[in-house]
Amino acid sequence: METITLKVNDNVFDKFQWLINHFSKNEIDIVNDIDRSKLSPKDFDYISNEQMDKLQQISQDFKQGNKEDFEEYAI
Repeated sequence: METITLKVNDNVFDKFQWLINHFSKNEIDIVNDIDRSKLSPKDFDYISNEQMDKLQQISQDFKQGNKEDFEEYAI
């Protein structure tokens, strides 16, 4: 069984719950019911796959000695 995390707009949340309730426990199971009143915008910070790929490339470049785009700071 696959696990996914969804962010559902408040305008359709009731419809989404209605849909989920039409599946059996063998088909869909809510594994982590979230108290929405405790959420803040920082709970939804993420980095896209494109940004992650770019950061990994920068890291590889640095490890391979390509340090021309980096500055060293002495404290």
